[in-house]
Amino acid sequence: MNPSDPSAPAAASEEGLVWLAGGISLAAWSGLAWNSHTSLAPLGWTLGTIAITWAALGWTLRSSVHPSAPIILGFAIAFRFVTAWATPVMEDDHHRFLWDGYRFATMGDPYATAPQAHFNDETVPPEFRAVLDRINHPEVPTVYGPLTQWAFRLSHALAPAQLWPWKLILFSAEMAILAMLWPVLPARGRLLLAWCPLAIFETGFNVHPDIFALALLIGAWWFGRKSWPLAAGATAGLAIAAKVFALLLVPFVLWRLGRRAWATASAALFALYAPFWLRGSAADLAGLRAMTGEWEFNSSIFALVQAVASREVAQAACALGFALIWLLLFRRWVKHRAPSPALPPGEWIYGAFLLLSATANPWYFLWLWPFVALRMSAAGITALAAVSLAYVTGLNLGDASLGNFEHPWWLRPLEFGSVFLAGLVSYSRRGLTRREVCLAI
Repeated sequence: MNPSDPSAPAAASEEGLVWLAGGISLAAWSGLAWNSHTSLAPLGWTLGTIAITWAALGWTLRSSVHPSAPIILGFAIAFRFVTAWATPVMEDDHHRFLWDGYRFATMGDPYATAPQAHFNDETVPPEFRAVLDRINHPEVPTVYGPLTQWAFRLSHALAPAQLWPWKLILFSAEMAILAMLWPVLPARGRLLLAWCPLAIFETGFNVHPDIFALALLIGAWWFGRKSWPLAAGATAGLAIAAKVFALLLVPFVLWRLGRRAWATASAALFALYAPFWLRGSAADLAGLRAMTGEWEFNSSIFALVQAVASREVAQAACALGFALIWLLLFRRWVKHRAPSPALPPGEWIYGAFLLLSATANPWYFLWLWPFVALRMSAAGITALAAVSLAYVTGLNLGDASLGNFEHPWWLRPLEFGSVFLAGLVSYSRRGLTRREVCLAI
């Protein structure tokens, strides 16, 4: 830094703000990680940590500061280093991941039986007996795709009944996303991608596998950007086999890459599903059918429709509504975009999907995360922040008047109303015309 430069003190002050925001966030994540081992992190502590880290990030995003790459990445790695020592908070899905890895390694098919079929199985090792006893919905077969099952199996091979190998896999996926998107992101987008509290909490603490599938989807786009259609197609197929959500965006990624990309995507997908089908297994389809047919959690538009009609009518109406939105967006993608490496409109696709879905778990909103980082919007950032309110349930509140996964009456209006309000305020301030909105899509 040149002392004679009049801008030097201002630059130093701005950099100090970034260090302060990062330090506050690191302290908050460290406190939550410590608390996760002592009292299972009560709701207030968890939401307070998330609020503090969002406030620190939002303060930095709204400033004129342009943090350097070493500062952004240094804190990003520090946050995730802290989470490496944490246990999952207010979530127990990780027991299913450990169980699936064990079943795949020992029996060759994690889909063959539901966990409850092994409650009286005396051959289950003691360390996995404790895992089995904590699996939620043990009557439902696993819903995780074949490639994710292979990742669970790898984690099991490294350390049975331990989470650290799975955390290492997810950390690698996060770093891959950062590496692939870094060149195309503005400084603020890099900051949001690296410091996003939702990604840190749902991946570092609660170890949900969505980042694994999302990294593959971004990888397919990255290979397409490099004009490598075979690699793009194969990676797109792997992404779908990791989590079916990727299917919603794969047509956008592969559209201009030719038939070979589509053929390799199909081949990769078939190669991962075929071994289970040949054993007579439905793979993840059985669990997904149970989930889509029976479950409802944190829904918005779906809940409103179901309030005045049957569940079947709500499912049909929301499915039709999403299909129309998807087709409109795909048509615009095909019609208005010349061949280019542009990242598809994932924030619109997954945003519409989550608004119309019967189940909108907080970690599902990670599918918005990289797209919001590229094309920042008030509504997108608010959605990433507000969705953690979904943890305010009867179980976490200790409220016997509510079901375990039931929300207080005011929760969803606050959660989704804040997203709508953020979008409305942003729209009114920018004064966007209809044409500008279409071009943004």
